[in-house]
Order: sequence, then C-alpha cells, then structure tokens
Amino acid sequence: MGEMLHKIGDVAEMLSTSVRTLRYYEEEGLLTPVRTGGGTRLYSMKHVDRLRAILHLLKGGYSIDAVKALAKLRENSLTGDDSQRGVSARMDEILRDIDSRIGELRKLAEEIRAAKQTVSQCAGCSNIPSSQGCPHCPVRDRLHDIELLNLVWDMDE
Repeated sequence: MGEMLHKIGDVAEMLSTSVRTLRYYEEEGLLTPVRTGGGTRLYSMKHVDRLRAILHLLKGGYSIDAVKALAKLRENSLTGDDSQRGVSARMDEILRDIDSRIGELRKLAEEIRAAKQTVSQCAGCSNIPSSQGCPHCPVRDRLHDIELLNLVWDMDE
C-alpha cells in the first residue's frame, strides 16, 4: 500500500499557509509535488516535512533566496564530504546570525524593561503627558539614557 498523498489545499491548511505560497515554493524550485494526470498537485509527508523546514527558516527571517541556497547545497555537491562542508559552513553562518540577533533582541528587551519602569513612575500623575504639561516628568529625564522613550515622548521640545 502506497504512502498517503495530500492535496495542496489540505497541505496549506495543515501548515497554516496559503495555496499560493505552496505554488510559489514550487515555482522557486524548492519542491516538486506529484502531479495527477489532470495536473492536481499531491504532497507526501516528505514534502510536508520539507515545507515545514522552509517555513521555519522563512519565519526566522531568512529570505527565499537564502533558503534556496541552503536547499541546493547538497544536490550541487560532488561528494558527501563536499556536501557536509558546504552545508555545515552555511549552517554556521546562520547560527552566527541567529546569535547576533538574539544579542540584539536581549538588548532591546533590557531597554524596553527600563522604559517600562520609567513610564510606570507616571502612575497616578494628573499632569498632561507632554513637555509643557509635565516639565519634570521622569520620562523626559531619561530620554538620553533610554532611546525607546523618544518614541513615546512628544517631539515638541
């Protein structure tokens, strides 16, 4: 008995994406579904697993071109050794990028916490939240220390 195949609409629903997105990935050469005589696309679980990997990288902020480059490394290699070196090197680049982004996000989280703590000092304040309405506002005093506060503070200073 053969493996169960799924229609494109079912796969799109399974992966919380659109039919158009799956067609686009096919156009980009990232997978080739089975076709019936009438042209209906059918996907195996191997296709679904590959699509999950594609979606995971895209959700992580990687471009379709970066995903394609990684996907093609193994098939474009002459030997297993060549393949492992290329795939490993590309994955190292991705890991370095992720580590860098994690560091940036941690810094942003710290800044948001500091901004939130500063803004919380305005609890119970009856002044108008502006430069003129509250000239001694704790938010105003921290504008140079916490960049994010410049987004919530008025610019009429």
